[in-house]
Amino acid sequence: MSLPTTVDVIVIGSGITGAATAAAAAARGASVVLLDKEQGPAREGSGRAQGSLRVQGRHRAEFPLAREALELWTEAAAESDFELVTGGNLYFHTRHEELPLLSDLVIEAHRAGLTEVRLLDAAATRRIIPCATGPFLGAMWSPLDAQCRPDKGTEHYVRRAERAGARIAYGIKVTELLEAGGSITGVNTTDGPIRAGAVVVAAGVWTPYLVKTVGLDVPIMPVVMSELETDPVEPLFTQTIRAFGFGARQRPGGQVVVSAGLNAKVSHGVSLADFHGLRYWLPRAVAFRKNTKLRLDTKRILEQIRHRSTLDTALVPAISPEPPVDKPVVHTALSRLSTVIPRLRNAKISRYWGGVVDMTPDGLPVIDGHAGPKGLVVITGLSGHGFTLGPVLGEIAADLSLDGHTERSIESFRLSRFTDAPVGTPEMMI
Repeated sequence: MSLPTTVDVIVIGSGITGAATAAAAAARGASVVLLDKEQGPAREGSGRAQGSLRVQGRHRAEFPLAREALELWTEAAAESDFELVTGGNLYFHTRHEELPLLSDLVIEAHRAGLTEVRLLDAAATRRIIPCATGPFLGAMWSPLDAQCRPDKGTEHYVRRAERAGARIAYGIKVTELLEAGGSITGVNTTDGPIRAGAVVVAAGVWTPYLVKTVGLDVPIMPVVMSELETDPVEPLFTQTIRAFGFGARQRPGGQVVVSAGLNAKVSHGVSLADFHGLRYWLPRAVAFRKNTKLRLDTKRILEQIRHRSTLDTALVPAISPEPPVDKPVVHTALSRLSTVIPRLRNAKISRYWGGVVDMTPDGLPVIDGHAGPKGLVVITGLSGHGFTLGPVLGEIAADLSLDGHTERSIESFRLSRFTDAPVGTPEMMI
């Protein structure tokens, strides 16, 4: 299809945030084009998420957004089937030293008005999930949380955007943001320029490279999280499960999706790009040194040297839509899950996949409409817990791009926090 030459809003990235942004802006009557370099939606982070839709276990600043987002997901499920199941969320603890963190999470949830979140002992937990007959000490229970199939959830918002009049263009790579006189004027793409008064960059790990073309520095580290899915088994649980060492949900068809859970082990290929913003990353690197598998990406380093990469051009991610899977990590996770739910011990693995996560140093997203040229909106750094937020992030991005402000509280997510004060370190990896 031919690209429009001028629109009101350009959205870069067709993950859940970009798709929801296009839908929200188009629904308000704006002319919108949604661009993605891949050949379809949700080919990187969003389509490879675990699919947990959770409110609890977050930083206090995210609670209001997560609650609203969960309501939007429920409303969306009335329009199409993306396997939404409201089965609640259980955070198991299997060791006594894990209890203080879960207790703190409950206190934070109650302060935010989530009084339904509570700690359970093992007996009360088994009344909720009877198949958990193995050893554990208890769980944190959030009964209103849900799960869905993330690729289908994202596709729902793409269809909603199309119905509202947005143009969707796949296989189009944005190479540069354009500005003049302190305002965004559009983008250059591999198919030519497009003019617009507002550009929303929701491009995951590609965001730092794109916004650097208008002088912005966004500290993002791409890491890979691995998951597996089993063949269908008997119906066992509808809850989303998380623990230190495993995470899981069972799809309506019986398949069990397994991840590494809380403080998940992730992998990262070290290259010249990691010297960009190193001061932001050192505290996190030290805090989570046991959770991050670092490998020297010699192939990428040689390419960067051969092309005489500066630190800025080195920001282009060396990430494939099919990143490498760390099978030992998810095999261990399945084994630990099977200890708590013994009926999964004979489950057969049907597939593996890796998902790219756009991590920030403090584990909080960047949501900012005032960090760069007027009309630029940056949403990135969802840090492995952002899929839930997608629908409300779309509403926020539409507000920022069309009105210049939003009524929702996003002060904690401004980009300038990384230079205004020392960067905090999150309590959990994911």
